[in-house]
Amino acid sequence: MKKVISFVVLIGVLMAVWLGASFYSARTTGNYITTLPELYKQNESIHFKMIEHQQSAFSSSGKFEIRFPNSTPFFSDAPSVVGLVVQYNISNLLMLDSAGRFEWKMTGDDTIDPMLKKLFGQGPTLHGKGHIGYSGQRQSSVELSELLFKDAETTLKMARLHGVALWDNQNLILKIHSDRFSARTEHASTDLRGLSMDVKLSDRMLGLGTYIFGIDQGSSESSSFKEMKLKKTVSLENDRFNLLITHMMKQFTSGKFKLTDIEQDFALRGLDKDSVMSLSTISREIKDTGNLSSQERIKLSSALSNLLNKGFSIGFPRVIASLNDGKIEGNINIDVLKSDANNLEFSSVQRLRANGQFSITGKGALDKELQATALMLGLAVKTPEGLKTSFEFANGVIKANGKTSNEKEKLKFLDDIINSLLKP
Repeated sequence: MKKVISFVVLIGVLMAVWLGASFYSARTTGNYITTLPELYKQNESIHFKMIEHQQSAFSSSGKFEIRFPNSTPFFSDAPSVVGLVVQYNISNLLMLDSAGRFEWKMTGDDTIDPMLKKLFGQGPTLHGKGHIGYSGQRQSSVELSELLFKDAETTLKMARLHGVALWDNQNLILKIHSDRFSARTEHASTDLRGLSMDVKLSDRMLGLGTYIFGIDQGSSESSSFKEMKLKKTVSLENDRFNLLITHMMKQFTSGKFKLTDIEQDFALRGLDKDSVMSLSTISREIKDTGNLSSQERIKLSSALSNLLNKGFSIGFPRVIASLNDGKIEGNINIDVLKSDANNLEFSSVQRLRANGQFSITGKGALDKELQATALMLGLAVKTPEGLKTSFEFANGVIKANGKTSNEKEKLKFLDDIINSLLKP
C-alpha cells in the first residue's frame, strides 16, 4: 500500500512540475510578445504595436502590428509606410518534442498601405504552424495561397508558395518554393517555372549569411533561359563587410544569340562596418533626400568620408560564359585606397587603382565584322586564340591594349561630384 501511495505521490509531483513548467513557459512566451514594442522602440526600420493579447494559464492568443515606416510607397497617394498584422495562437503545454506549439497568419494592413488590397482584393494571407524547441529554436511551415490579379490590361499569377522557417535569437533558415509565376500584358508576357529561395543567416541583425534565389526556367517573347541561380554571401571579417554575388545560368537564348554556362561574380570587399551602419541609420532617418537639413548633411558627409578613407575594393573577379562556339573570360577590379589623412578631399588620381582583362576565344564567338570593328577602334588586340583586351589604371593614367592615355583632367569632374557629397 505504501508503494502505491508513494507512486501516486510521485505522479502528483511530476504532474505539478509539468503543469508549473508549462505555466511558466506560457507566461514567458506571453511576456516576450507583449514586450516587442519596447524591444524595438529604438529601431527605425521596424516597429511593433500590440493590438490585443489574451493570456491564460497554458496558452495565449492575440495579434500585433508590424510597420516598416521608411518603405517606398507603391502608389502616390499611399503613405511611406508598410503595415502587416500578425494573428497568433500559442499552446505552451510541454510535450516530449516541444515546449510549445503555435499557429499564425499575416495579412497586409490596408488602413496603412492599400497596395495589397488594390492588387488582390482582401489581400494575400501568409500563414503557418510550428513548434518551439527546448533549446529556444522555433520552426514553422510557411504557406501563401495562389495569387491572381487581373484587370483590363494585366494578368499576374503566382502558384502556391510553401516552405519552412527555423530561427532563434541569432540564426535564421528559410526555404520557400513556388512552381510558377506568370505576367501578361497586351504587348508582353513572362513565364517563370520553379522559383525557390534559400536563406541561411548566422546573424539576423547584421544580415550575415547566404541568400540563394533560383528559377528553373523562364521565357518571354524574345528570350528564354534555363537554370538561373543568384547567390549572395555577406560576411564580416575584422570589422569589414564583404559582399559576394554570384550569378549562374545554364543557358540564355535571344534570337541567334546563345550563351551557355554563364558564371559571373560581383564582389564588394573591405567596407568599414561602422561607416556602413552609420549610413544605414542615416538613410532611415532622412525623410526628404532632396532637401537635407544641415545636421543631416553633416552626418551623411562624415559617414561617407569615413567609408572612403578606410578604403575598399569593388569589381567582377570572375566572368565566364560560352558564346555560340567560343568562350568569354575576364575580370575587373577597382581599389579605393586607404587614406592616412582624415580630410574630406577625395582625389581619383591618388586614391583609385584599377585593372582588368577579357579574352574571347573560338572562331564562333564573334563574327568577322565585329572582330574587325573591335580591332579598328583599339578595343582589343588579336591573339592566336581570338581577341584580348586589358587595362590598368594608376595615378590618373590608363594603359589599355598597348596604348597610354592621361585622364587626370577628365577625372576632376568625378572628383567634384564626390567631394560635393563629402562636404557638409
